[in-house]
Amino acid sequence: MINQLSQQLNELAVRIKRITAVNVNSMSIKQATINTGTFYFKNVREKVLEITGNAEPIKEYDKEWQHLIRLAHGNNPKKIYIKLIKKLTATTKEFNIAGLATITKTNKVNYSEAEQILINTLELLLPSAAASYKQGIHDLNDTKLRMSYRGTACEFRESLRETLNHLAPDKDVMSETWFNPEKNMTRPTMKQKVRFILASRGTNKTRRDAAEKTVELIETISGDVARAIYNRASLSAHVETTKDEVVRLKRYMDALLFDLLEICEA
Repeated sequence: MINQLSQQLNELAVRIKRITAVNVNSMSIKQATINTGTFYFKNVREKVLEITGNAEPIKEYDKEWQHLIRLAHGNNPKKIYIKLIKKLTATTKEFNIAGLATITKTNKVNYSEAEQILINTLELLLPSAAASYKQGIHDLNDTKLRMSYRGTACEFRESLRETLNHLAPDKDVMSETWFNPEKNMTRPTMKQKVRFILASRGTNKTRRDAAEKTVELIETISGDVARAIYNRASLSAHVETTKDEVVRLKRYMDALLFDLLEICEA
């Protein structure tokens, strides 16, 4: 999750640096800025709070995110954006490192044989995807009461997304004769990336269809967990239900990753 935020900040910085004007006037870049700030407050802040233990250490960090969002509501200087994003990127990186250290030192998880195989493979291929996958497992095994499993679902989905992006770059998928953007999309979907990977290996249509269906199920579960609404009276039931959904999501994802990464279980 924090890795995904870092990526969004890096992409935003690249887009802003390309601007030739003094001020950032582009509506698309302003919206991307707002989306990145919203992603922090909706999906990442909870994770940062877990790392720090309380809100005091992130007060300044929160203010910087609020400042970034305010910048996007007007025509403000490019240099202010760049300076602020550089600071946010550095702090985000430190929180990510602290989070990984916390998992290693205080919350050792005993991985299953299949999980360890996936982790070892991902660490060689994509360390950031491995980190997201391990974070998701850590969350599921955490004995402390959790208020939400939205972040956990996002960690697993991010691990899969990074893997697909590595195995099926956008430009390669878009060069295929069968490629046609889905409604309201300009880039290949995860389902289309799975099709590209398996088709390029000569995998039969039955297996390709099954894998694409698995991706659809993962997307559906992720969306359901993200949209879940609860009240105080049903909090415990809600948390247990969403945890069960994330466990189901992970089960589908594990099977898909074994297939995509061409891993043969011992």
